[in-house]
Amino acid sequence: MRIETYPEGFLILEISGQIVGFINCGCAYNVEMSDEEFKELIGHDPNAPHVVIMSVVVDPEHQGKGYSKALLAEFEKRMRGRGKAAIHLMCKEHHVQFYEKFGYDYQQPSDSDHGGMIWHEMSMTL
Repeated sequence: MRIETYPEGFLILEISGQIVGFINCGCAYNVEMSDEEFKELIGHDPNAPHVVIMSVVVDPEHQGKGYSKALLAEFEKRMRGRGKAAIHLMCKEHHVQFYEKFGYDYQQPSDSDHGGMIWHEMSMTL
């Protein structure tokens, strides 16, 4: 298992040379989770103190093997190493407990209706 940062803003998990998962993100000085422009990385500044996770993805064939845990742990470690202040994310309701297990705190239901779905905001202070 190998986890690499490529390109900036992507953490990629490879198993036997095959990409099986990734986390993509952006950084901001002020986090407004319902900001649709930021989802297109408008306003992204790699030097900003707040990291916003856009996606955590593991190929369905490789789910249930602890790869999300490995990705999230490595992501947190790297963000701490870069001196970031916090990590923010939005998730569907059924993922709230999943992220709580990794140390994220539930903040609130989001004003975002991205994709016509209901989202929940979570964050982790580093």
